[in-house]
Amino acid sequence: MILGLLWIFGIYAASIALVHWCYRRQRKQTRRATQILLITYNNETQVEWYIRSLHFFSRLKGREIHVTLADEGSSDDTVAIAERFRQELHLEICPLDTADALCTWIEEHEDEQVIVVRLSQQEGLVTAYKSI
Repeated sequence: MILGLLWIFGIYAASIALVHWCYRRQRKQTRRATQILLITYNNETQVEWYIRSLHFFSRLKGREIHVTLADEGSSDDTVAIAERFRQELHLEICPLDTADALCTWIEEHEDEQVIVVRLSQQEGLVTAYKSI
């Protein structure tokens, strides 16, 4: 009887180890991160909340994201607020001096999933959360 119980526990432990090994092996395969481009212009009241929310939902769903903030020449503290997140949340900041700068950024990331969000247009913000 004891030998039977040891056999059951041994099979159970082996199956747990196998499941964990398969899970880790699957996670090590390269998963592409979703690129999110936030286009801002005088959005100091929304930018902090939006960046924090994106990272919260990405952690909640277990997906990796890379956020790039493209500023169109804000005269408020939008860029200063985003600078605080640069190290903490791996945020990239790039100025949009010309219209070609946006096209160039998108072409650099054409083989990845890219979500472009213009914070000035509030009606499109809900769809960006659903796609993450």
